Order: sequence, then C-alpha cells, then structure tokens
Amino acid sequence: MVELPDLVIKTRSLLTLRAFVANELFEYENRYMMLPEKDVRGTTVKTVVWIYKEPKVVGVALVRDLIREMEEQNAQEGMLVGGSRFTPAAKKHARQHRVELVEGGYASFDLFGHDIVPMHVIASPEEVQLVVKHYGIKKTQLPRIAREDAAARVLGAKIGDVVRIERESPTAGKVYYYRLVVEPGR
Repeated sequence: MVELPDLVIKTRSLLTLRAFVANELFEYENRYMMLPEKDVRGTTVKTVVWIYKEPKVVGVALVRDLIREMEEQNAQEGMLVGGSRFTPAAKKHARQHRVELVEGGYASFDLFGHDIVPMHVIASPEEVQLVVKHYGIKKTQLPRIAREDAAARVLGAKIGDVVRIERESPTAGKVYYYRLVVEPGR
C-alpha cells in the first residue's frame, strides 16, 4: 500500500466534510488530481482538485490550466491546493470561474474535532427559507460570519451562504444559530 502525503489526506478529509466522495487519485510529476462528486438535490456536482506536491506561487496561468481541465472533465467547480502565495490576478480569475484556492499549509488539527468548536454546516436553501419565514426577517438581517473565518473556510462557504452552528445547551438541548457568510469587513 502506498503512503499518501499529509496534504492529500487532509484534502480528502476536507472534501468528505463537504459531502464529496473522492474515490480516485491520479499522480503526476508535480501534482495529484482528484475528481470528487457529490449529490445536491438530485444533481451531481463534479469538482477537479489539483494538489501540488511542493508549495508554489500560483499565477493566473495555472488557474487557467485548471479551468481547462474543469471543462474537459465537465466539472462545475475547481480547487487548487498547495499555493504558497496567490497573485491578485489568479485570485480574481479563480473567483470568476468557481475555483477555490487553498494554501499549502492546512491547520495542524481538525477544527471540528476540537472540544470547544461547535459543528458548522452550510444550511440548505430550504432550511434558510424556513428560518427567514419563521422569524419574519430577510436573509440579509441574519448575523454575519466572515468568509475568511476558519470554520467558513474549512466548509468552503461562499458569500451568500448561510452557516448553521449547532451547540449543546444544558437547559435547551441542541440549539441552532444561523450566520450569513459575507466578505470580511462588512
């Protein structure tokens, strides 16, 4: 059995947390590639994931190469893991084409495995509608969480998503809190 690098194992764990199933791993000279899928309300969402073996500066050319691979694989999303730094042009191009850029240094521990961190989940649109209707508010009136928050980053939350935070209360049992994902500083 081949020993997988820590970066690949952590990426696979991250994808599992996001409800993706990644069965295949392809190895190339400078990177690994996975093609995870998940079912979202009866539709299969495919993602192309590139994991670089060595941290590198990621420019717009690498992002464009990943976008071409997404088109060839008929994937809706992309993820590039292992950048030591991302150029501003690469970040902008990635945002426009549904590519997530992940730095090479993951956290050294599982965030949601820690005792004081409650479980965070991206709420479904149906659940958000129920909450908004129940409280008679607009989605934009929900408390906010920055897209750069550690939990939101691990979940892959995008601006406009709503994160459900599940906490245990000694008196009320399980309690849910909802946060709207926003751009940092807003």
